[in-house]
Amino acid sequence: MNWEEYEKEVLSECHRVFLNSDISYNVHIKGLYSKRIRQIDIMVKDNNNDIYVIDAKKYDVKINVKTVESFIGMIKDVGANYGIIVSEKGFSKSAINRAHFGENNIEVDILSLNELKRFQSVGAIPYSGSNGVAINAPFGWIIDGTRRYGLTTTLYQRGLSFEEAAQNKEWAYLGFWDKNDTINTIDKLIASQNNSLLEMDKDGKIDIKEDDLIKVRVFASKKYPTKEITLYKDFHKFILFIVLFSPDNTLNRNINKMRYLLLNALPLEIKQEN
Repeated sequence: MNWEEYEKEVLSECHRVFLNSDISYNVHIKGLYSKRIRQIDIMVKDNNNDIYVIDAKKYDVKINVKTVESFIGMIKDVGANYGIIVSEKGFSKSAINRAHFGENNIEVDILSLNELKRFQSVGAIPYSGSNGVAINAPFGWIIDGTRRYGLTTTLYQRGLSFEEAAQNKEWAYLGFWDKNDTINTIDKLIASQNNSLLEMDKDGKIDIKEDDLIKVRVFASKKYPTKEITLYKDFHKFILFIVLFSPDNTLNRNINKMRYLLLNALPLEIKQEN
């Protein structure tokens, strides 16, 4: 696969993820500061009129910090709100740190175009009992339907196996809570889960964050290799939640990915025939 084919694959991924958005390919814009024409691989204008610039890098080695620095400069020069730099081979640690800690609106992402393995896809309908959801994997990630450790659905970076993702400490799983008379709200579910977490580690730290649609719990424990992040969304008959494990330098990026997944999840009623 050459660089043009890789760009087209990244473009296809953008069409899948940025639903109902205006997406343009190979855009040329005059820089606000440089006053010269800047070439942009992919530009996305979403429903909130936020502008994303996506740069696809078909390199044979990991992206270094100089490439990220150059990309950040271009984002500012064209007046975009957000930037995503995509690489098949990944990024050096310093490049990831520069993107994560230096700028609030810059993300680095890995999109490996290796053939999807069995039970892996970019879309799925996981379910528990009669409750199900139609979901789309976040940018650069896949949904794995292999049942393991009591989990029905796991998510991790495309191109990796689950074992590789677990070794990288960067993966997530999906869960359902059927509402009952005792626990029928997100707050009650969080309170119940908090008790279990603190029984496991009485010195663990819990922080709750929320907006109008999604609640997020951050649990930090010395017994865990990373923070455990749980995101919740309320539906009529059930609560859908995602438990995320992620290194600190990609944590914000991955929380945004899981939040996007929850916001776009469609509830379904599953009817099973004998």
